[in-house]
Amino acid sequence: MKIITIAIFFISFHSFAQTFTAKTGYMYLGEKETELNGGMEIKNGTIKKGDKIDIYAPTGRKFTAVITRISGEGNREVSQIKAGEYGYFDLKFTENPSTGKDYITKDYKVYPAGFKVNSSEMKADADAKTAASVNFKSKLNGKTWNAKVNYKGASFWKKGVKGLLEKPYLQLQFASLQTPDERLITIQVLYPKETPAKYASKDLEVNFSGTPDGNTAHTEMYGFVSGKGNTDFSLEITKWQKVSATKAIISGKISGDLKEVKLLGTQKQIHRFSDGVFENVEVEVFNEVYDLMGKK
Repeated sequence: MKIITIAIFFISFHSFAQTFTAKTGYMYLGEKETELNGGMEIKNGTIKKGDKIDIYAPTGRKFTAVITRISGEGNREVSQIKAGEYGYFDLKFTENPSTGKDYITKDYKVYPAGFKVNSSEMKADADAKTAASVNFKSKLNGKTWNAKVNYKGASFWKKGVKGLLEKPYLQLQFASLQTPDERLITIQVLYPKETPAKYASKDLEVNFSGTPDGNTAHTEMYGFVSGKGNTDFSLEITKWQKVSATKAIISGKISGDLKEVKLLGTQKQIHRFSDGVFENVEVEVFNEVYDLMGKK
């Protein structure tokens, strides 16, 4: 009985000593691919130098690391950081934490290594948020391909961009939400109307590129440059609602074929989009010539 009691006490003490939760700040590459450094906010408990931690992405992916250094205020090295405090940590991982779409970044949850978390529930929550964020749904070669408009990916330059495309154009850019697919489609409409309208390939420039499986060696590019599509690809704006001088809400649909981009040789591969629909996308409107150097 005494041996069991001592064992239980040891396990309980060890668990208590190692109980903490934290949240990552931005992380930066170290000298090796298995090293990162960055901030972490301690939610409860105490994190110490030498602790082994598990960091979880919203997808449920787990990263395991050892804390090799902790810096507190004034960049002074400290031995521990307590709840309510923010520290800067040097971390050594068991594998490269900078790969994949769910690589380590801000606001990932941190626990003691081996702490049991419901990663399935975590992933289900992440999948639900992803599904709710979809604003472009389509079929790509007969299979579902859903995406979301990129940050600043919907813009209308009424007088173009200085030194880039000095004529009116609308740009829509949707990025895949289906891990590990990292492709995105960028559509530029030349001389767009601020009303519902249909556009053929002669009115468009389209680029569909990226890697379908997360492997950069498999990066592909399909599409065509301004007015030279030689394809049946089309875009229809079904709704154009002016909200203010600098904002509009649009909906529409796309369909058609995109041929592979080749510098030499004959284009042999084709991607076919069908039933492509986007709804209530917020477009930022620029009324004057936009200067990338910061002057409008």
